[in-house]
Amino acid sequence: MKAKVESSSNYIIKYNTARFSSGLEWFTEFFSINHKRELRVYSWYSKRNCKNLLIPESYELTSTHIKIEKLIEIQNSEILIPDLVPSMNEFILLGVGQKRNVFDFLSSPTQSVLRGLIRNASFLGPQLIFQALKHLVLLYWNSPRVARTYLIHKDLKINQNMIATSNGVYFIDFGSSILTKHYFLIDIVELSTDHLANKVDFDLLRLLIKELGFENYTIEYLRSQIYLLLLRRTMHFGKVDRANEQIMINVKEFLNDLDSLVGNFKLGMD
Repeated sequence: MKAKVESSSNYIIKYNTARFSSGLEWFTEFFSINHKRELRVYSWYSKRNCKNLLIPESYELTSTHIKIEKLIEIQNSEILIPDLVPSMNEFILLGVGQKRNVFDFLSSPTQSVLRGLIRNASFLGPQLIFQALKHLVLLYWNSPRVARTYLIHKDLKINQNMIATSNGVYFIDFGSSILTKHYFLIDIVELSTDHLANKVDFDLLRLLIKELGFENYTIEYLRSQIYLLLLRRTMHFGKVDRANEQIMINVKEFLNDLDSLVGNFKLGMD
């Protein structure tokens, strides 16, 4: 298979590997989904005048490859999530006015939640499944009448897809990004949650909501979105974690308390 990435001292070339892939990877790359997602993010970014958001400069954007600048990372640098909130806000707003496609829909957190409920039905139990379905109904029932379309990275983690440089923190690798109308908090929920300790820093959520304009959303809508995103992420534990009895006990306790935890979420700082 052809190398996915070629690097020089000044630039990086990321190839559309669909035609070179085999097996399961060939199936997932058949429609060049990841490559097209990267193309549109770079294209939308180049047309916006962002004050805070940094992504690598693009030199060539084609159906076969993406040529972008090579970043020089500052080693052992600490990335502070609160400082990234303005950048995350601008990234989200890149999707405003854009049209979703079928792959955005199929990759929606709603689909992920529904698949997770089916796959983990015996572990979750009837009460948790009922709560999840309740929040799905409330999410759509309380959604803004004129819903904007937002861009989410969907794979943004403190040690992944962010690079600290002398110019600031850059977001990279947009193959998982999707357009959404209801889940604009997905990246900040991921970054504000300690999944091993099952703790959530709700102040970080409030910061981003304030940036986006909290007057646009009802508290019920935000609570249901947060519930579903926390549930979705928690249901994605790997085999090692699932095999650890104590971890799964902690997960079940967290999920049992999740409805009341999110129900106490307010927009004002504690």
